[in-house]
Parts: sequence; structure tokens; C-alpha cells
Amino acid sequence: MNTILRTGPRVHQGFYDDSVLPAFSSPTSLLGLQLKLAIGERWRPTGYVGASWPNAAISFTKYTITIAKATAQLNTDGEFLSLTPTFNSYLASPVVVYNAPLVIPANAFQVDGGLTGVHSFNTLATFSTPFVIDPGDSLVVQVRHTGYGVAGTPLNAFFATAPFSNGAVDAISAASGATAAVPSGFSSPYIFNFVIQEPAALSLLAPALPLLGRRRKA
Repeated sequence: MNTILRTGPRVHQGFYDDSVLPAFSSPTSLLGLQLKLAIGERWRPTGYVGASWPNAAISFTKYTITIAKATAQLNTDGEFLSLTPTFNSYLASPVVVYNAPLVIPANAFQVDGGLTGVHSFNTLATFSTPFVIDPGDSLVVQVRHTGYGVAGTPLNAFFATAPFSNGAVDAISAASGATAAVPSGFSSPYIFNFVIQEPAALSLLAPALPLLGRRRKA
């Protein structure tokens, strides 16, 4: 799954029920977001050589991350039931936490888990506006980006995702561009690491899980 760091423009929206989030005991500020490569060698695109990704810096002209509480209906359904109506319809009290160009330095994501192990989280974006999560909140994380250039420079890596699970995690996406209003396919939710105020960081879902279920790669 490489929807979030891809050569072409994409929109990705993931639902995370409070049951898969850390048990926050008080309102907590989310300050940044991290990703990691898929387990073992599953991240490696055909023809790519190296023990890190990317092999050259990549730049997004515009990268927008929005975090919101899940709507009451999405919480009730526990998943995205269809590809209608719109991405925005699933967002309650959305906050644009990052909206700017984004540069991923060369070798930012390390393959430090070996041939079969789990690799480390690496920084994707530090939020310009924190998102405050309250105990019991379910989250929706949405990413819109312009893509980082011509296919194959560098090759698209495969990042860690979680399997679809009704009432827990689900995702939808659009391959038509960064401004798409309506999803064009089901996807798989990402395994994120949120940087928070106390302690330094908490994993949203860990360890990385295999891609399973009815959701398709985008």
C-alpha cells in the first residue's frame, strides 16, 4: 500500500475506532504523524536496491493531512459501507493539521527489521496545528497529496497497512487526484504512529499486520 507516498496524486481516508486506539485518560494533543515500511521485504518494489527508502529525496508540492472525529453514523456502521456520498461526509469537527509542501529526505525510511522483521517508524510530518483527541474518540485520518513525480523516480514503496476489520479499521481512497470529492475504491488503513505531548509517542496500531480482507490496494 503506497497511497500516502506515491508518484501520482491521491486521496486516502482511514477510520480508526476508539477500540484500536490507546486508552487516553485525558484530552491529548497529537503533534505529528509517522509511517513505516511494510514487514520484511514486502515493502521493496521490483528493481529497487538498498536498505532504505527513498533512494533520492522526494517532494510533494502540496500535502494536506486532516484529522477528525468519526461521524455518529460511521461509528454506528463501523466501516465505510459504500463509495458514496463524499469524503467530507465522514468527518466530524475536522482539523487541517498539515497543509504545505512536504519533502521526504533520501533514506528517510530504514529497513532495520531485516528480511522478515518489523521496521521502525520514521517521521512523515510534524503538524502545524495539533489535534486534540478526547477519551473515547474514534478518528478519521485523511491525506490529500499532489504526488512526487514521474513513476519510477524513486519507485513506489509498500508501506505498512492493517487489515480491514468491521467495527475497528477501514479505509477508502481516490486515484483520480488530490481534489477528488468522492472515493473511487476501498483501501486498507495505515498503521500510524502519532507523536503526542506525553509520552513522546504512541503507536496507533502495532505490530504491522498483513494485508487481508476485502479491501484492495490503491
